[in-house]
Amino acid sequence: MTFTILGRDAKTGELGIGIATYSLAVGATCPQILPGIAVMTTQASTNPTIAEEIMELIENGYSPTDAFMQALANDEHPSFRQVALIEPTGQTIVHSGGDIKPFSGHRIGEHCVAVGNFLANENVLPTMVASFEKVGSETPLADRLLSALTAANTAGGQSSADGTFLPERSAALMVGTPDERFPIDLRVDASNNAIAELRQAYESYTEMHEFYLRRADDPTELPSQDAWVRERRGI
Repeated sequence: MTFTILGRDAKTGELGIGIATYSLAVGATCPQILPGIAVMTTQASTNPTIAEEIMELIENGYSPTDAFMQALANDEHPSFRQVALIEPTGQTIVHSGGDIKPFSGHRIGEHCVAVGNFLANENVLPTMVASFEKVGSETPLADRLLSALTAANTAGGQSSADGTFLPERSAALMVGTPDERFPIDLRVDASNNAIAELRQAYESYTEMHEFYLRRADDPTELPSQDAWVRERRGI
C-alpha cells in the first residue's frame, strides 16, 4: 500500500525519490540514495536489507543492474517485494513480485518511474508520471516529486483489500546532488496527512540546505541560522 516516484534531473545530475504509504515511518525502511549513482526503493513486503545490499555492491564496483539482480537473488521472498532503481543516465530497473497485492505495477516516464502496490486504481501510476513531466524541467526536482505524490493522492491513492481508501500516514523525500556532502532527506513518520506535511517540511527546509552544506564545509565565516534566514528573506 505504497506509491513512489523516482526521478532525475538531466541538467543538474540530481537524483531523487518521493514516497508515501499507509505504513508508518516509510523513510526509515524503503528509500535509499547514492547521489550521482542511484536512487531506489524496496517496498510492498519491505525488506530494507535488499536496498542496503544493492548500494553496498554498487560501492564495491558492481554495476547497478548486477547489484540489483544479485541482491534480489539473495532474498528468500522476492515474490513479495517491489524494488525499483533509477540511474543518472535514466536507466531504470524494476521488480514487482507475483504475490504483491493489486493494483500494483510501475510506469516509466521521461526521467522518472512510478511504482506502487495496493493502489485504488490503474490511473494512479500514469497520473504520477504525467504530473512529474507536466511540471517541467525548470522546476526543482524535489517539487516535481512532491507534485507527483499529490497527484497520486488525488487519483485515488491507496485502498484496502475491500476498496476502502487508506490515508498516507507517512511520506519521505530524498534528493541528492553529485559532490554534495549529504542529500535532502526529509520524512513524516506518523500522520493522517503525510504528503501535505512533507511539502511543508520541504518548504521550511529548502532555504536552509545550503546553510547546512556550507556549515559542514567551513563554519568559520557563517552567520547564525536565524541571521541566515533573515538575510534570505530580506528582513
